[in-house]
Amino acid sequence: MGKFHLLANVAVALASPYLRFRDTVQCPIIFDGRVPHNFSTTAFDLADVSPYSTQYVKGENLTWSQIILLPNASSSRFDTLGVHRPLEVTINDHSLFRAGQRLQTGFRRAGLLLKNDKNAAGADAADQGVVTFHWSVKQDASKPLNLSHEYMNVWHEKADYSGNQFTFVGGVVLPADGGTGVDTPEEKNTWRIQDSKNKFLFCTPILGDAWQNFAVQLDYTNNTIQIFYSPGNKPLKDVTGQIPNDNAGGGQLQLGIAKKPTETDTVVWDGYQEPMPLGEGQVYAGVFVEDSSDGCISM
Repeated sequence: MGKFHLLANVAVALASPYLRFRDTVQCPIIFDGRVPHNFSTTAFDLADVSPYSTQYVKGENLTWSQIILLPNASSSRFDTLGVHRPLEVTINDHSLFRAGQRLQTGFRRAGLLLKNDKNAAGADAADQGVVTFHWSVKQDASKPLNLSHEYMNVWHEKADYSGNQFTFVGGVVLPADGGTGVDTPEEKNTWRIQDSKNKFLFCTPILGDAWQNFAVQLDYTNNTIQIFYSPGNKPLKDVTGQIPNDNAGGGQLQLGIAKKPTETDTVVWDGYQEPMPLGEGQVYAGVFVEDSSDGCISM
């Protein structure tokens, strides 16, 4: 190889954030929610800078720079060292979302929406063909979740808000959402992924100090869902195969924390939430949505 070509290849390597992990991020990216390494929390308040919406979904009178933390955590499998960094979504006693004129007092909620992910059926490339949604999670020992509650952490909500194509939940899942509602160690310490009818398709223990990588593939043409998982830095593995699912309705991906109440009738408007003076947090990384129409999936 000539000197010119060698220098050119080095320049490409330095310019491309994906080249270092070219064996893991392989497919065309539709939406990239990975956070640049040089970001500050105030960047999440800037509409022309943040990869996420600066408006939704958060407690009223709060800014994202008051909600997001940038923890000094290791890179996840699908982040590039020195290029991307993890983010942490937090909730506290002020994480009350207003729906119209009413506060949803049952929830404590903060959910990031990818900036260009439109909330309308068939509105963007993530609502057609075959699409794979990626995210990784890690726990913050200083802001632990109270897993006696049900937590919705990642979900793809239908455009008409009638349900979700899939939901990623943790903790004690309420009976109305397909769980037992029984507070046991096994129930509390499990991640689950549900289909459009809230049926549990995959579950795995919540690991305290390691990254856990998830991917959900929706085939909109054939109405199937497929789940992939790996701990740490291991490659993703298919853990379900293709399963029939109602993928109709378009919508948006949301990730963060929606902490549901206990002792509730309506979930949204009533129930018990203990005080959270120190708040709770969920660490995310490796968030992106890719086009898998040609069979490609980043493993």
